[in-house]
Amino acid sequence: MDRRGRLYLRVSEAIRRDLAEGRYADRLPTEAELRDRFQVSLTTVKKALSLLVAEGRIERISGKGTFPIKSASTRCPERSATGVAGFLISGLPDEFSRRLLRGVADELALHDRFLLLGTTGSGPEREAEVIRKFRDQGVDGLIICPLEGELYNEEILRLKLDRFPFVLIDRWLTGIDTPYVVCDNRPLVRAAVEHLVGLGHRRLAMVSMGQPRPWSTQSLAERIDEFQLVTSQLSLESCGEAVWVVDEHDPLDGKIRTVMNRMRGSGVTALIGSTTSDTQLICQAAGGLGLRIPQDLSVVSYDYAGTDPSLVAAGVGGLAGPLTWIDQQEETMGRRAVELLLEVIADPQRTPKALVTGILHPGASTVPAAAKENGDSVVAGVRSR
Repeated sequence: MDRRGRLYLRVSEAIRRDLAEGRYADRLPTEAELRDRFQVSLTTVKKALSLLVAEGRIERISGKGTFPIKSASTRCPERSATGVAGFLISGLPDEFSRRLLRGVADELALHDRFLLLGTTGSGPEREAEVIRKFRDQGVDGLIICPLEGELYNEEILRLKLDRFPFVLIDRWLTGIDTPYVVCDNRPLVRAAVEHLVGLGHRRLAMVSMGQPRPWSTQSLAERIDEFQLVTSQLSLESCGEAVWVVDEHDPLDGKIRTVMNRMRGSGVTALIGSTTSDTQLICQAAGGLGLRIPQDLSVVSYDYAGTDPSLVAAGVGGLAGPLTWIDQQEETMGRRAVELLLEVIADPQRTPKALVTGILHPGASTVPAAAKENGDSVVAGVRSR
């Protein structure tokens, strides 16, 4: 082997010594910094780092950097099992969150384990703090519903690097292989669109709070991508943009006005809310325009069942039954998350994953499309005499 061929081995050996001495406690220098330090090409640096990845000494995360992986002897000290698992979620404002909690709690009880619940609010600092505190409490593992997808909390990355047992629920992280449980959103969205098309609706849109790409979570991105795909495949009539994005930072009245303005002149006869909150906006905006649900506007909701007071207040309390809604089988997701966590606790090297099949429940909020009804007509999305 010539000198050039051996160069990457010298670089990898130098980094290996640095790792053993604890020089890089949290993160390695960038490729450019290593290139300048060793006075070699970027190709040589990449080859040296690839060797260390193969040896299990470092992990490279796209968009984040290169991180040391603790060896078995330097990871968190061994401790007796506590029989306690932590569940982290932003809050419990809706049935989606409460059903996840029920599934997690019930499955833990079946395994004679206890639940420690932590709410992370809406900020990454709070989320990181709760993760650290739960680890300090000595929980055996964590089930986490992260706040973000593309911009995930680096405290979660630290769990991965420390091989601390955890499972993500309703999320997965770009560029990092972790255990997770998610609902299979794509066939659910397709079923909802096909249900509406079967009722004669040709102009559809999806309402989603958030920001344009990158979407806040991959589960939301899947719903939006599939909606755009299936409406394109079915050659439905154009109503402008297929997805109406509402700025999540606007006050409530501003969000309602945004949806009302999109409804005007759109000619839509059916809308899908990508979350329960989006469905609430749809109902409130429809009420503001004098549109009746379902006579003038059919609505499909994510994660709605029974009587939601906020929807009743928005003027849909006169429905003959529950809304048409997309059921992600949250309790099943919670139970599967516990099962996967127990696998990871038994073997922290494992990264099991589960995909849960959801159900579309047709209800009273979707009816056949009609141009006229009882002398009323729906013109350009606004009802008139």
